[in-house]
Amino acid sequence: MIAYIPARGGSKRIPRKNIKLLVGRPVLARVIEVLKSLEFVEKVCVSTDDLEIQKIAIQSGAETGELRAKELSDDYVDFITLIGKDVPRFACDSEDILFALPTAALIQKKHYCEAFEIYKKSSPQLLMAVVDYLISPLWAMQQGTDGFWKPLHPEAIRKRSQDLPRTCTDAGLFHFMKWKEVKKFKTLMVDRLIAYHVSHDIAVDVDTLEDWVRLEKLYQKQITER
Repeated sequence: MIAYIPARGGSKRIPRKNIKLLVGRPVLARVIEVLKSLEFVEKVCVSTDDLEIQKIAIQSGAETGELRAKELSDDYVDFITLIGKDVPRFACDSEDILFALPTAALIQKKHYCEAFEIYKKSSPQLLMAVVDYLISPLWAMQQGTDGFWKPLHPEAIRKRSQDLPRTCTDAGLFHFMKWKEVKKFKTLMVDRLIAYHVSHDIAVDVDTLEDWVRLEKLYQKQITER
């Protein structure tokens, strides 16, 4: 199995997000360090379109190959496109990959190992790190054209929270997958998907500066508790 990290250089909301310093080191370097400690990972591969990111990845012990093609590096390229068009140049004959995000610095070795054991036993097409919704999305409302708010799921409004099904969403951290099967789908919502639940204190998907501040605080706390 290889680990694959997509780390383009064009982040707009947080410039240079993927190599922003986290407690003195690029966040990408911290993620690579943990992935390299996994016994079941043969090599860590970083896909990037950016020379500075490429340099940091190589210095951290990852392989990068050539820079990622420009057409696979804009804001509209999703994970499923990368799995189909970029992963093959790294994975080759490898059946399984660990697709990890470059800002998933709160994920420790123990989390990857636990998720990998579940992946091996369950043999899904994809295992996704997920986080539970704090409030059920079945109680969500949307604004109508008349300006008034209405429930998205009227049938669920009168149900007690304990009577509603457990719901979760992609935590934006990592996925174990049989990539040759997954690439046949249009999204990551495949036929055989297993959820690996993570706690909210490690489920930080960094999209905004507020997310980054939260990541820094939680990482500092994690260091203190080790």
